[in-house]
Amino acid sequence: MINAQQGKNTALGLRRDPVFIVLTAFMTLVLMLFIVYPVFSVLIKSFTSDGGFSVSNYGDFFRFSYYYKSIINSLLLGVITTSIILIIAFALSYTVSKTNMPLKGFLRVCSLLPLISPPFIFSLALIIIAGRRGLIYQFLGISPTIYGWPGLIISQVLSFLPLGFLMVNNVLQSLNPTLEDASGDLGASQVKTLLKVIVPLSFPGLFKAALLVFIMSLADFGNPMLIGGGVPIMATDAYNLWIGEQNIEMAAVFSVLLIIPSIFVYVIQNYFLKEGSFITVSGQMTGTERRKIVWYIKYPFYALSLFVCLTIIACFTVIFISSVTKLFMINNKLTLEHFSSYTGWKALQTSLTVSGIAAVITSFTSVIFAYILVRKKPPARDLLEFVALLGFAVPGTVMGIGYILVFNKPPFLITGTIFIIVLNISFREFPVGLEAGIGKLHQIDVSMEEASRDLGAGSFKTFVSTALPLMSSAIAASFLYTFMVGMITISAVIFLIAPGTNLASLLILRLAETGNIGMASAMAVMLTLVVFASLMLLRIISKKSRLEMLKGF
Repeated sequence: MINAQQGKNTALGLRRDPVFIVLTAFMTLVLMLFIVYPVFSVLIKSFTSDGGFSVSNYGDFFRFSYYYKSIINSLLLGVITTSIILIIAFALSYTVSKTNMPLKGFLRVCSLLPLISPPFIFSLALIIIAGRRGLIYQFLGISPTIYGWPGLIISQVLSFLPLGFLMVNNVLQSLNPTLEDASGDLGASQVKTLLKVIVPLSFPGLFKAALLVFIMSLADFGNPMLIGGGVPIMATDAYNLWIGEQNIEMAAVFSVLLIIPSIFVYVIQNYFLKEGSFITVSGQMTGTERRKIVWYIKYPFYALSLFVCLTIIACFTVIFISSVTKLFMINNKLTLEHFSSYTGWKALQTSLTVSGIAAVITSFTSVIFAYILVRKKPPARDLLEFVALLGFAVPGTVMGIGYILVFNKPPFLITGTIFIIVLNISFREFPVGLEAGIGKLHQIDVSMEEASRDLGAGSFKTFVSTALPLMSSAIAASFLYTFMVGMITISAVIFLIAPGTNLASLLILRLAETGNIGMASAMAVMLTLVVFASLMLLRIISKKSRLEMLKGF
């Protein structure tokens, strides 16, 4: 009865707030237009042939091997990348949280370094190190086969490692050491304790990490494009079908088949794991003495962790050296000419502008929508939240194609403008701001808003003068995250960029493809510095505001 009465009062409250009724209707319309409609348009296009409804496109996909090999390769790449990352992430997390080995701070910092760089920077570094005329060839006279599967796997593992490390390390740090002591007291060896106690209790973090890494691998565009060596991959094949062959219908089929595993993982992550309880310990754990780990556990984990971190450092190092030399390993004369390119600075300025505008739009609209969902509880609240979070689950390739289909004709003719890129970035990163806003509202006592209304302020004035200032940290976090991701995004915007316009991330990709490694490296360095500054600000905000969704950064 109480819940029913509360729901009734909430509904009445919403009906008495005409401003929030309009805001709710407006936000619903916007989300449908910029998230649901593009995805739905891709789905419809995949069933279109000769102007009518047909399933022949799907028949062609599964009939011809050069089509269906793409999805097999993508799934296989996702499984291999995810498996390797889980092993490395567990080794790193175990070394950092359970052992007394030296350089633990160094290992932790190195494992998070890929967060500050474009996701395909490791492909660029691998080309410099192990390309046809790379460092290995120069020193050893050997030309390794880095293009194709080896390069794809290595670059994705290094790119997505931070996500796996953050999730697994968070779970390992929460485990009570007394559980290991109890296992040892019962006669179990440390190996058995590791396999029978620690790994099973770490399963929630491992499983979440596996789901997210797998879906990021499927959606990855830059690495397959730069170092794929012609291996058929869903995201890049969809682009080639659209741009190279003008086969829009088959590109849509690729996109739909790319959506299915993404949505599946998204639903599991948000509606089966999010609300689940994986509490394994309780009580205070301070003062517990760290147990000595046997050498045949800690040294292999430490060696693997150190090797991976040194590889990451090596990749960043060669990128930096390449950016300040005339032609790395051929003419090593120091120069800053790669940083003086007018094209490069113009592309960086465009990226700053686009990302900045997108960040402003996302930060305010997402926080306003979070307030509506939490405080006003509109009808179909769960459905609205699902739609709002959907943009994060849909691969960029799909959203790029969807935006072209929707906004390439009246009344929404914005294709070829910067505005379409701004909107794409805004609503793809909308879920982060929404989650930050929801998390912050749960920390704010509703009585403060009630007091404002008791003093005569209307609901909208209460929101503007009371709730919004208290949510400033969520707004700032959403702004910085959207700005940071907008600077390095590539998979969606590569479909939307107009001739004569360039973004920094796309310019790096094109420079690397044409062999201009020096300028590509210089652009990568500049982009990394911008993202690094954003990430440091984001970390400060997360510490001061205690936003749960930002922990780990």
